[in-house]
Amino acid sequence: MLDVTRSRTGRSVVPPSAIVVIAVLALVVRLRFIDEVSSDYRAFISPWYDQLAAHGGFAAVGTDVANYNPPYLYLLAAVGYLPLPKIIAIKLISTVFDIVLAGFAALVVRQRFAAPAIWVSSFAVVLLAPTVVVNSSWWGQCDSIYAAFCLGSLYFLLRTRPWWACVFFGLALSFKLQAIFFLPVLIIVLLVNRQRLLALLAVPVTFAVMLVPAALAGRDLGSLLMIYPDQVTSGGTVAGLGGRGGRGFPGTGGAAAAGGASGTGAGIGNGAGGLTQNAPTFYQWVGSTVLWKYLGLAAAAAMTLLVAGVAVLRRRSLSTPDIVVLATTVVLAVPFLLPEMHERYFYLADVLTIVMAFYVRRYWVVAAVVSACSLLSYAPFLWQRTIVPLPLVAFAEFLAVIATVLIFLNVLRGDARWLRKDSRALRRPATPPRKAVAAEQ
Repeated sequence: MLDVTRSRTGRSVVPPSAIVVIAVLALVVRLRFIDEVSSDYRAFISPWYDQLAAHGGFAAVGTDVANYNPPYLYLLAAVGYLPLPKIIAIKLISTVFDIVLAGFAALVVRQRFAAPAIWVSSFAVVLLAPTVVVNSSWWGQCDSIYAAFCLGSLYFLLRTRPWWACVFFGLALSFKLQAIFFLPVLIIVLLVNRQRLLALLAVPVTFAVMLVPAALAGRDLGSLLMIYPDQVTSGGTVAGLGGRGGRGFPGTGGAAAAGGASGTGAGIGNGAGGLTQNAPTFYQWVGSTVLWKYLGLAAAAAMTLLVAGVAVLRRRSLSTPDIVVLATTVVLAVPFLLPEMHERYFYLADVLTIVMAFYVRRYWVVAAVVSACSLLSYAPFLWQRTIVPLPLVAFAEFLAVIATVLIFLNVLRGDARWLRKDSRALRRPATPPRKAVAAEQ
């Protein structure tokens, strides 16, 4: 049984010890894989760490060391000062943000369900989700950072804090361009719930502020602003969404680039001749013609407009469940339709489907399918084996997308039968009365 105490108001609360126990358990699980070395780690992240350490740590963030945006390099330089083995120091960054990610997921669930057993369970499930564990502890990737800030943005949208929502999205975008999947959610909620669209200015301002340390360290502003555009043209992805590639530190002979297309990982680029990089998308079923690429882009745009249209035409504010279901639908359906996706680009969808499962009845099956599809698509790259043919994995993902879209349409239509009952005596609205909004702003 979960140890529960009472606050001064008489409401049940979970003592910090419950969160600590879960976090410690998650750390123990991750320590099991701490020595695993992926080809991404070997070819890129490890050399970046070495080059930063060899050239002055923070002083080196002003040099063109990698094709990642500088904020991750700040963290990589920071852990270089810790008295830890390199692989532990690097994976510590992602592990810390795993906990932050799970924390924001719990806060999102707590917006509707006050019972500690529910939102603490969401913290545990996200923190111990297979793809979350594998991404940080085995792969050494840092997708939990941008995903944590996207969940933070979602949380502040639910709290009707538009400026904070945009600041957190700006932070997410400053770490990885994959955060762009969440942008339609931010705009739709601000528009439909009549929150201040002016708050969107916080996105570029936050992004710019995160570049300042690198600029002060000597990196040319033009070079900083071209990181994502360069990824578009050379990263091998439709939007340069963190493709596998890197630059060597000046004078090192391009050590980071020596790994080519991410080292030894098998199956890279399989399916549709490069229109999917192991990702479980519909490109697993079609040819590699340019026509399919543009049809996919058009389909992704159409899906975004469909979601926005449904939200706008209902002519009432989006509630907390509406926003959670909308966010999950967008971050799952749009990557499924976009060309040149990598297997990791469903990471945010993996997490949000878990969160949505706490809101929607019987959605656990869909959340489990999405996580399983991501894990199966990791296998060709991480473990050099295809456990299930990727076209079949893509079909399962397709069914998950269809189910999520149908639930979205029913929930926004007002069909409450899909939703779990709110554990609060009074449900907290996603948008408080206008006087309260005006006072807050």
